[in-house]
Amino acid sequence: MENTEESCIEPYYPPIDEELVGFDDDAENITKYLIRGRMDLDIVSIVGMAGLGKTALARKIYNSRSIIDHFDVRAWCSVSQTYNMRELLLQILKQITGDHHSNYVDLDYPEFILRRILKATKYLIVLDNIWEVHGLAYFRACFPDRHTGSRIMVTTRNEEVASYVKGYSDPYSLPFLKDEKSWELLQKKVFQRGNSCPLELVNVGQLVAKKCKGLPSLIIMIAEILSEEREASSWLKVAYDISSHVSDKEMIMKTIQSSYDYLPDHLKPCLLYMGLFPKDYEIPVSNLLKWWIAEEFVQSIDTLKLEELSEICLCNLVGSNLVVVSKTRSNGKMKCCIVLDQVRDFCLRKITEEKFMQLIGYPDQPEEQRLCMYIEDRTMTSDFKESDQEFIVHPKFSILDRKNPFRLLNNLKLVRVLHLLDIYLDNSFPTAFQSLPHLRYLAIFVKAFDCKWVSHLLHLQTLRVRSSYIMISPAIWKISKLRHVDINEFPVTIWEEDDIVLDNLKTLGMCSMSVADMTRKFWDKFANLEELRLHINEFADHISDYSSSALMNLDIIFPSRLKCLSLSEIFLTDELVSSIAELRYLETLKLSEIYFAGEKHWDLSYTFGQLEFLKLHRVFMTKWSCSEDSFPRLECLVVKNCSKLEEIPDTFMDSGFLRLIKVIDCSDSVCNSAVKIKEELGECYGISIQVDISKKDK
Repeated sequence: MENTEESCIEPYYPPIDEELVGFDDDAENITKYLIRGRMDLDIVSIVGMAGLGKTALARKIYNSRSIIDHFDVRAWCSVSQTYNMRELLLQILKQITGDHHSNYVDLDYPEFILRRILKATKYLIVLDNIWEVHGLAYFRACFPDRHTGSRIMVTTRNEEVASYVKGYSDPYSLPFLKDEKSWELLQKKVFQRGNSCPLELVNVGQLVAKKCKGLPSLIIMIAEILSEEREASSWLKVAYDISSHVSDKEMIMKTIQSSYDYLPDHLKPCLLYMGLFPKDYEIPVSNLLKWWIAEEFVQSIDTLKLEELSEICLCNLVGSNLVVVSKTRSNGKMKCCIVLDQVRDFCLRKITEEKFMQLIGYPDQPEEQRLCMYIEDRTMTSDFKESDQEFIVHPKFSILDRKNPFRLLNNLKLVRVLHLLDIYLDNSFPTAFQSLPHLRYLAIFVKAFDCKWVSHLLHLQTLRVRSSYIMISPAIWKISKLRHVDINEFPVTIWEEDDIVLDNLKTLGMCSMSVADMTRKFWDKFANLEELRLHINEFADHISDYSSSALMNLDIIFPSRLKCLSLSEIFLTDELVSSIAELRYLETLKLSEIYFAGEKHWDLSYTFGQLEFLKLHRVFMTKWSCSEDSFPRLECLVVKNCSKLEEIPDTFMDSGFLRLIKVIDCSDSVCNSAVKIKEELGECYGISIQVDISKKDK
């Protein structure tokens, strides 16, 4: 927003009738925020992406009888991307005072008269479609707080705006319509006057509704088309190509363009990059952040912070409601995300306009197989023999010949990202790497892998390998820019070159090593390692014969800056637990295939001060005890396949941070103890936590 006299085209809002389908609960909840609670002036925000029906929902609430009866005066103001502060205040004055006070339009300072009129009233002001925080502090100061129970209601696409204007009430995130509500709305708009849907159209109609992804505006547009076609075959064509049937596609593009224009410059290439994926493709967040870094969309003087900055960029795109989180992890972090079809269509158009990338499709599989070519100030070309082009090969939809995947890559010298975990490579692939010196991200699936094959890739940041036979070589550690190494079950051993230090390495796994090699001198080579997935060799040998041997007394050392530690197939000794507890930055601990010598009882006497996430998978103990100080900041506990465990310690009832307990395939007594903790926290402390219990069908 800016204070300007220029006129502006209002953002497009498809018509949604006042009787919204699927948002009754939302309307009721928001109405409660408006008419109940404290008498101080409060600001209630409705936030959501374009097309979700924020304006229609706000209008329905604004015109409801309960709101009209509750407030003395009301005013509705539509705020465009550019606006004139004085004109907005005059609009509000005119609505509050009526036409007989139209002489107010001649005022030079309407904020003064507005404050005087509102100071003794209970008012509701709606600011529809706020774009940015600039100027909001002054705007807010125009409305007095005389403890009359007045409210300001804001609609916005941007979560940053919603958080900035937040009063006492948290921003209200408007959800997408569920499938059944989408179908209900579609029927209502297609079959007017209460007519029901013919039986032969029900199944395909439900498919159309689902393909609209819960967007009311899109459902209403598609309903206009379906109302003229009553053949199941025609409806099926619409279902599988929704975007091409939208009558107001250009107006939707303008709406998304307005959101895009307000993105900071560094976020725009990040969004456009996501548009290169197929429709409905769930992009793994962990991969996406690494790809952005590899393509240098995210840059920083402090290279150790690149992952954190990338995650902030994604959060900002999600906050702008241009990207949708489709899956989350147990710890609440984003796992997968998608761009909806309309945003994707916009990105593809923008990519062509700005010559950001070129898509090369093939008629037989135009959606699933493509090569994405990155152009940097060069003329676009589809000539594969141009060696000075940058190519990006994405997962699952590469055009490369699966029998000879490097047939085309031989001439593409500047390729940066190869994600080929879905293609089983033959023995010819090592020679292809010789011509790809600029690789920054490599993920491959091979029968045998020798680390020396990639030791010349000096720009490599991420190396992921799935293989049944790993030939490790110290040469791999000469790639000083490595940030993430993920090679299944590869042995890590001491090497002689003392000058090798990998300051950039942040994640390492799944590796195996001996306790003897876990020395401080060794871990100092990975001074900034934050995530380690480890199998300790000695602890898994001769499990049936394991007893109190010399291994019980070994001094076990871990990298001091670890934030995430995963251990598998080990004996859980007191010395091992003590070493883990000493990791003062540790936030996540995952234990899998864990054994105990002697009595299967884990008596935990250590404190894990910063631990937020604990997962126990196949931990073979019968009893587990810990003090109320053991996990002072734990937020999420996952207990999976711990078949011998009797119960979760009741000391978790004293946790002030716990929000989720997840129990998977455990005994009834463990499930009952989780429910008991939930009930006790609710009854004694008023704390609400989530308990998820699942079992395999027997």
